[in-house]
Amino acid sequence: MKRVGPYKKLAEIYDRLMDHVDYNQWSAYVLQLITKYHPNPQTIIDLSCGTGNFLFLLYEYFKFFLAGDLSEEMIYQSWKKNKSEQIYLFVNDIQEIAVKDCQFDCALLLYDTLNYIIDEKLLKQSITEIRRILNPSGLFIFDIVTDKHCREHYADNYESEYWDRVGYSRHSYYDEKKGYQYTEFRIVKNGHTYFEEHKQKIYSVDFLKGALINSGFDLLESDSQFPNDELINGRSGRIHFVCRKM
Repeated sequence: MKRVGPYKKLAEIYDRLMDHVDYNQWSAYVLQLITKYHPNPQTIIDLSCGTGNFLFLLYEYFKFFLAGDLSEEMIYQSWKKNKSEQIYLFVNDIQEIAVKDCQFDCALLLYDTLNYIIDEKLLKQSITEIRRILNPSGLFIFDIVTDKHCREHYADNYESEYWDRVGYSRHSYYDEKKGYQYTEFRIVKNGHTYFEEHKQKIYSVDFLKGALINSGFDLLESDSQFPNDELINGRSGRIHFVCRKM
């Protein structure tokens, strides 16, 4: 078994792993949040685009759409599906975004990507960097998973699936005292086995509110009214934040 970094091998089966998620409904909700707080958004950046499941549902509503991800392998999967000249893909770390100041009306950081920033200092640095690339009054929209969600759904959870000589097993567990959520993947492909460990920091809402305000954001909304989907319903522990650059 070979140990690899997060999303090195998972990227190849990510869409199969997430085929239960209703991205159409979720992207419509995100678009609703954007238009609710911005009268005429033209430019947008998705800072954790992954394999493009949000990206390809939202791009047509904007004149310019830039999409990045820390994982080169996830960007590659997105690139293979990209059929639009309106979308520009790049590999990038949000702690140092490779764009000039004041470029975008909206920045997205979705599917609990923020929870992957496990150091509080780096989290605040990333929020400040996101603010830097937003136009005046630009929006920053992100979501998190919460302590409640981890305790109820991922305290000690196993699942697996195999098909056509490919598959995975996943074990999720939560260190409630330290506030870390761990997910271990064993991915099998053509007789080879790979191991990935994913670690997320579970931040409190109050901590994030303070970090956003101290970084120069006005918090407009911090809940989810998204109906009928356990994955993204605020009552299940996933919360969306909508912030405006002050």
